[in-house]
Amino acid sequence: MLFNPFSLTILFFALISLVIALCGGLAALRGLKNRHTLLDRKMDLLFLSASIFLTARLCSYPFFYVALQSFVKDIEGAMCIYGVTQVIPNLCGFLEIIKPIIFFFTGGWLILHYLTRQCKIESLFLKKLIFFLFISFLVIIDSAGDLLFFLMMNSDTTVRCCTLPLDSPHRLSATICKQLLGRHYEKPLFFIYYLSNFILAGGAWYALLAKKSGTKQDRQKRPFILIFILGLINFFITGLAMFEIIAPRMMHLPYHHCPYCLLQYVPDSFIILGLFMLGTFGLGWTFGIKIVTINEDTAGKLTFPLNRLYLFSISSLIISLAMVTFHLFL
Repeated sequence: MLFNPFSLTILFFALISLVIALCGGLAALRGLKNRHTLLDRKMDLLFLSASIFLTARLCSYPFFYVALQSFVKDIEGAMCIYGVTQVIPNLCGFLEIIKPIIFFFTGGWLILHYLTRQCKIESLFLKKLIFFLFISFLVIIDSAGDLLFFLMMNSDTTVRCCTLPLDSPHRLSATICKQLLGRHYEKPLFFIYYLSNFILAGGAWYALLAKKSGTKQDRQKRPFILIFILGLINFFITGLAMFEIIAPRMMHLPYHHCPYCLLQYVPDSFIILGLFMLGTFGLGWTFGIKIVTINEDTAGKLTFPLNRLYLFSISSLIISLAMVTFHLFL
């Protein structure tokens, strides 16, 4: 086993998260069974505790990669975080998938809870409770995975460098680009990357500024659905561009495509990726809350705060794009 201050912090927080998520999940189940108590003080206390706990849980996501980075010097053959992930590849891959999912749902719950409290909307109490129960289940799985991964981490395993799998001409991102854009895909992908981001930002601005009738709920919902779909497409395109074009150019290593090395060699890439994720997730959070609250009682109350969330999402995407452009052209 390998222990350092970062891994011990992760282990401690994972253990606390596991206990709190179990207790919170059981309390939520009891609340669902006794629905007449849903609006009592115990449920308010549960949601207050959940808000504090889940906010702290959001911060643990980037710290996971900080802990992985701290192991690089201890793993034979590891040159970046990629090598550390190969010590227990299946479990680490699962954790890397589930953590952004938890981040998305947790952020959505926190925003929904904050807005309903600010706007004094009590009709969504049951939905928030069910949503919290679902998140608790995910957190239990993630916390157990963290405990297993960091307790099983050892320096006896020899791993290979990221160069062989991630710079291979048969890597997944290159294969997809060749299938979609042909063998010489770099310039078309670069153009599509900027076009996709401009279309998404422009469409989001249009949806934000468009005048909507307060009685025509379907018309209110359509722009958000369209922007959400565009956001998913842009997420896919940006992911390909990040692997194939942006990371190599930002590292000044034209034939190296490792995203983990990008985090290591370009410190502000954490900010670029973080802003992009927040912007994309923000569009998803706005869409999800809009769907959950699309009724006569709540639609009008949440229009202004949802517009602010939308504006934050657009701003995050634009700043991320501007930072990428600064690195690529200056």
